[in-house]
Amino acid sequence: MQNARVFKKPYLLFILMIFVIVGIYQTLHVSPLDQRVINKVHINSLANLYITEASAGATTGFSYRFYLYDAAKSDKEFATSLEGDIQPFMITTDKDALKKVENDAIYLSIKGTIYNFQSPASYVVRDSIFSVPIYLNSAPF
Repeated sequence: MQNARVFKKPYLLFILMIFVIVGIYQTLHVSPLDQRVINKVHINSLANLYITEASAGATTGFSYRFYLYDAAKSDKEFATSLEGDIQPFMITTDKDALKKVENDAIYLSIKGTIYNFQSPASYVVRDSIFSVPIYLNSAPF
């Protein structure tokens, strides 16, 4: 029995290997991060602040991502840009971090974890880079 073939026909092994390769490819190239816009605030004539609630699945907590985006573009264009290379200027666990927008500046007060923060927050409008000042207070609880 040691000389018996495992697969009677060699093309079955080839088809099985194709399925395995396709499965691995899809697993590596599918992002489980799901985002939905929970707030949109007008900053100035050039920028809007978008706050999204992000979840990577049932076993992870929510994170809140803060983006600056061109005010001349639509909400649909912003949603499409989330699938591209747009980066948030802040990621936190605090849903209520935004306190106010005043004089073209953003005031934040965070109670919780800050995973990522970049200041000044910048955004692109017609191939020009602009920034908005951020005033941040933070506490662990």
